[in-house]
Amino acid sequence: MRRRTLIRGAVATALTPAGIITATSAVATPGPTPAEADELRGVDVSNYQAGMDYARAAAEGLHFVIAKAGGCQLAEGPYTSSSYPGHVDGARAAGLRVGHYWLSGDFLAPTAAADYFVDHLHDYRTGDVLALDVEVLDDSTRLWDDTDVSAWFNRVRERVGTYVPWFYISTSALRSGTWPRTVAAGAHLWAASWGANDGTWPGPPDLGGRYPDWAAHQYASVGSVGGISPVDLNLARPWAFDPTEPTDPPLPGDDPLPKTATEQDGVPGPVMWQRTQNWLRIESGYTGPIDGIPGPNTYAALQRNMRNWGYTGPVDGAPGPNTWAAVQRLAAAHGYTGPIDGVMGPSSWRGFSRFINQDRWD
Repeated sequence: MRRRTLIRGAVATALTPAGIITATSAVATPGPTPAEADELRGVDVSNYQAGMDYARAAAEGLHFVIAKAGGCQLAEGPYTSSSYPGHVDGARAAGLRVGHYWLSGDFLAPTAAADYFVDHLHDYRTGDVLALDVEVLDDSTRLWDDTDVSAWFNRVRERVGTYVPWFYISTSALRSGTWPRTVAAGAHLWAASWGANDGTWPGPPDLGGRYPDWAAHQYASVGSVGGISPVDLNLARPWAFDPTEPTDPPLPGDDPLPKTATEQDGVPGPVMWQRTQNWLRIESGYTGPIDGIPGPNTYAALQRNMRNWGYTGPVDGAPGPNTWAAVQRLAAAHGYTGPIDGVMGPSSWRGFSRFINQDRWD
């Protein structure tokens, strides 16, 4: 999405609020399954892609379209993109899944931005994606942080009820912050990482442990779809289109967890596992107790997180050598220098505990 926005002067138009429409039938079945496992193929579009032939795009195997609704990154204030209604109408008529996205910026507070976005939605239907694009473009200078992003998603939820939220951000920006409130807001991650940017999928994006998992991946900006080029190319897991509900975010007044002595003695114990459970609660969807007693739920969340460190096995809550090898790779980023052999020992646990003793997991 990293292009200046074509909305100066007459290009940006304010639409009469269309309200919100609840679909009375299921979302149309998308086109053929793409070559990349079970992922669905999609594009995100703005004024640059006006005139796309969506019937042709569907015949080419496209499954979903995320259309730019507007943004607040310009000094003159919030706007609605002139191409937005046409994109939504065209994609829907072709039987494609539809999403609507808003570009964050300096010139409207998150809650007010969410209100403007909802008030100007075009033909929103239950099951559509509602996405927030978090990057710094045009007149804006500041990346929205976890507090800003979660406030936007939570306000949208207040306005529309249960919905499908997507959080778009580059993986480099994602790794520069922490996002516990955004995770708690239920936002699916739409990660931007182009790799060689040659139109082919470069493999999973590197989240650096900052988010439980990616739901969608914008992997190239040089695609040609529906007679339009260039266009951003995306893959999405099927569950990316599932509605979500929020969970409880961390509370500022909560008593901090003690640091674990495992960092010194290399012996895992209840405090280390409490801190691990709290880390997994924040980043990987763990919903069990913070009791220091690991079980299948703890291990399943650990396996989900370890996908960011090379784990490719099942999320079955039964850790084996592949799970522990990924933990060792995490530990290696925090001082562990031993082999990556999937056999945890005192040195492995010390490195892991240096990570888990960070203040952000208190």
